[in-house]
Amino acid sequence: MYARSNEMTTKRISACPYCGSREIEPEVIFGGPMAGVDNKDGGYICRHCGRKAVPLDFVSQTELRAFKEDTMEPQTSRSFMHIPIMPVDTRSFLSVAGIDIPLGNVAEVVSVKWDGERLVRTEYTAKFSKYWKAVSGQRYNASEVMLMDLAGITEAHPNFEVLRQLLKRKYNVWLEIGMRNEDDLFDAFAMGVSYAIAGSLCCRNIDMFKELFELSDKCIPCLYLDNGVVWERPGAGPKDMGEAIEALKRIGFDAIAIIDLPRLGTGSGYSEELVAEALGHGVSLHVGGGITEKNFEALEKMGVAGALVDPFTPIIADIIESPEGSAPATVTATPARLRTPAGSSTSNSI
Repeated sequence: MYARSNEMTTKRISACPYCGSREIEPEVIFGGPMAGVDNKDGGYICRHCGRKAVPLDFVSQTELRAFKEDTMEPQTSRSFMHIPIMPVDTRSFLSVAGIDIPLGNVAEVVSVKWDGERLVRTEYTAKFSKYWKAVSGQRYNASEVMLMDLAGITEAHPNFEVLRQLLKRKYNVWLEIGMRNEDDLFDAFAMGVSYAIAGSLCCRNIDMFKELFELSDKCIPCLYLDNGVVWERPGAGPKDMGEAIEALKRIGFDAIAIIDLPRLGTGSGYSEELVAEALGHGVSLHVGGGITEKNFEALEKMGVAGALVDPFTPIIADIIESPEGSAPATVTATPARLRTPAGSSTSNSI
């Protein structure tokens, strides 16, 4: 059924026979006269569960997932989150001085897509206050949102004055402002957010994540993906998703988000192969890009920690557009707090 590891086997996936993690490495013993040559005893250690065993070989991610489903104990302690993504275009407010209007009634949550180079707006919009009321009310019951400042992400000009106004209601917010340095991290937490998102899309060098990790355990790295990891500039970090996740793990992160950019805003669902590959690295994973409510159950069964939900899913749009008192929409997941370590084809460029 499943093969024991064989060094002559090629193109196979090795995993721990106890927990199914791919984080296995030869056990090193000390005292041998030639370090690196005779300091291995043929055993392997799983970095995820800490057990010693000879790994199993699998021919595909599908076979590995089947093994986990057949043999692993259910993780009853895991909670699943659904976190709506709220892109806000604050660019129109950049030149406004002395803001004294209720911005929640003026600022808009917009729909977005990836054009292959940058995030662009599409035509669907809703007032910020109305959108938040829709996703935080009893019909949808999201306890957290992911607020994306498009001016910060695409133009390196986060509008902190507007964001402070929008965050006055003390929402539980994951804030993505296009973080480019540690000052942006301080500015984010100065506004009282729950978590600050540091995305590869605006990261000039992966070493930035080391600095951010040393400053706060409330910073979540997010890998934006389009046929590999998208960085602000070529060479800023590993293009291969697996290599990037491993690099972040070595820094110390064990909670990571990924967003599949070509799927973002499409409501087309997720790539099972991509998610399975990311989960194989043993991290607490939050997945975004094409996610709607119908994907929650399957993602939870796979072991995903949470879904970063497309901005205007059919259910969210229905709640926004429906008069109060209409029949409730169905949302199949119950949100929980994060457990972290110490539409349209018409577009306008942002």
